[in-house]
Amino acid sequence: MVGYRWMMAVYQSDPGVARATGIDSLAAAGDLFARCWSPRLLVGGLTVAAVARVAVGVAVTWWDLVALSIVAVLVPFVEWLIHLVVLHARPRRVGRLLIDPGAGHRQHHLEPSSVNRVLLRGPDAALFQVINAGLVVVVVGGPLWLLGAEPIGPILTGVVAALAALVHYEWSHLLFHTAYRPRTRYYRRLKSNHRLHHWRNERYWLGITSNAADRLLGTYPSSRAAVPLSPTARDLGIDPEPNR
Repeated sequence: MVGYRWMMAVYQSDPGVARATGIDSLAAAGDLFARCWSPRLLVGGLTVAAVARVAVGVAVTWWDLVALSIVAVLVPFVEWLIHLVVLHARPRRVGRLLIDPGAGHRQHHLEPSSVNRVLLRGPDAALFQVINAGLVVVVVGGPLWLLGAEPIGPILTGVVAALAALVHYEWSHLLFHTAYRPRTRYYRRLKSNHRLHHWRNERYWLGITSNAADRLLGTYPSSRAAVPLSPTARDLGIDPEPNR
């Protein structure tokens, strides 16, 4: 249908876009990262949040540590939930409107080495910043307000942490699709697991910067051989141009 073709056209990459597989060093990855729109928007938002935290002039207290701890605990689960429920969502029709939040991500599964598929689009990056900040206001600000604590400082501390986690997500995701081999065992394992998500079974290894949620929610198998090779790992089992 016309609406679906238009939506997919929005996610089409530049013909001359770089292939992530050709990047084999941190310097090359960093140069590319700095030239793309989503990292610029994410780092810009993080900078604004950090400046705002300093500008409010509220002293740092142990409530800020509580805010940081809450964000640190929630990040793996937010990653997992968005990946499964939003990015792997099937297209839905509501009247004449086609709702398909996973359109861009399916293109990423079809072309996992295309940088334009790996990194968030500018509008998506901006939206995720708003969502992350909103979640912090609710999960950090709400309890602090009920406890009678001054919430503005810890809320901004939590927003800084959440946006930093989003930058970390984007940077890690890019690296995991390059030829660069991480130096630490932790990131080598994350990269291996993410590649298994793409090329072995899309129902497992849903975490990007952490597999903590996978371990707790049953999507971290004991070994790669413990899950079957999925025939839908590339297209997520969805016709790329459904007749609706």
